[in-house]
Amino acid sequence: MNSHPVYVESQFASMVWAVMPVASLAGFLLHYNLPNHDLRNSAISIIVAVNFVVLVLLGRLTISIDATHLRWHFGFLGWPAWKIALAEIESAEVAQSRWIEGWGIKYTKEGMLYNAAGTAAVRIHRRNGKSLRLGCKDPQRLLSYLLPRIPSSIDLSAVGKY
Repeated sequence: MNSHPVYVESQFASMVWAVMPVASLAGFLLHYNLPNHDLRNSAISIIVAVNFVVLVLLGRLTISIDATHLRWHFGFLGWPAWKIALAEIESAEVAQSRWIEGWGIKYTKEGMLYNAAGTAAVRIHRRNGKSLRLGCKDPQRLLSYLLPRIPSSIDLSAVGKY
């Protein structure tokens, strides 16, 4: 059972929302001149279906934090989705994505990048040595909810010295 989130942010994939309708219009115009009426209808149906699926699956990025996990997912159906237990997070910091890294789900030299729009992000360092970046509108706000919920690491070198 999931606990109620203490933080939720959704960021619309503005480039997808801008490009997909234009692609649909271009497809309509290109296929309008097809001589076969059935072929024209099929082509238009396929274009509309593909655009709808892309918008539903990748139209926004939602990040949430609850009592035990940091979660994020694309689209309106909650899939594809990922989560990390807060106990697995070592640290987090404000980061920037480079414009060349673009948007979407990407593997970069700095680890995975999940981004819907813009370049603002939060870099998550996991205890297993891996890191990832989550694109968000307000990284400081996300950090203000995330950092107090990350279990602090115990300095084992100080144990038993007193």
